[in-house]
Amino acid sequence: MSTGRWLWVCLRRYVMTAALGWVAAALVLPVVGDDPFWASFGAGLGAGLIVMLLLTLVTMFVLVLLAGRRFEPPTGGPSRIRGGWLIVLPLALLLPLALLVPLQYLIVLGAQLVYLVWVLPCQDARDTADVLRSLADPAVPAEQRARMARAVAGLQGRPVVEALVQASADAEPEVADAGLEILCTIWQRDGVVGEDLLLKLDLQAQDRVRTLGVRVRSPW
Repeated sequence: MSTGRWLWVCLRRYVMTAALGWVAAALVLPVVGDDPFWASFGAGLGAGLIVMLLLTLVTMFVLVLLAGRRFEPPTGGPSRIRGGWLIVLPLALLLPLALLVPLQYLIVLGAQLVYLVWVLPCQDARDTADVLRSLADPAVPAEQRARMARAVAGLQGRPVVEALVQASADAEPEVADAGLEILCTIWQRDGVVGEDLLLKLDLQAQDRVRTLGVRVRSPW
């Protein structure tokens, strides 16, 4: 999925999720207030249009920043895109509103969390996870797995590095060479390598990594 299409899908899904959340928040106003139902509900929806517009603009700005990370494989937890928790930060702009209408604020916060955990499109991240699983599958031809190893060179995250460490010990020399080559590229770019990952390599591969001049970081 291209960046433009991904952002468009994110925008459509966000508007739908935020609109449902604010309608729910507006429905609560007549319950907790003394004004007539329709007058209170209409006022809540009117105010919601301004709030929704502000939230949408700020959230889309955050999503633009996260667009380059959408291919990172999931690492567990609700933030299936690395740094996805930043999507909740725009609600900091509405903290004054939380003092006035705390129940409505909690409903909007809930809608933002629903978007992050269940609605945000993460297919690209899942596709990368599938590629990493195929990288360790001996049923996949060695030439194809070597191409997969090189294809993830621009990605970050421990799942990518762990998959490449496993590939570097593959029985197929073509896959093992590609895995080690990309590991060296990633670690040289980062300037640091985890000692626990380094020790999983054979001695010859460890020597090759150490000649890169990268810092070895202890996991403890």
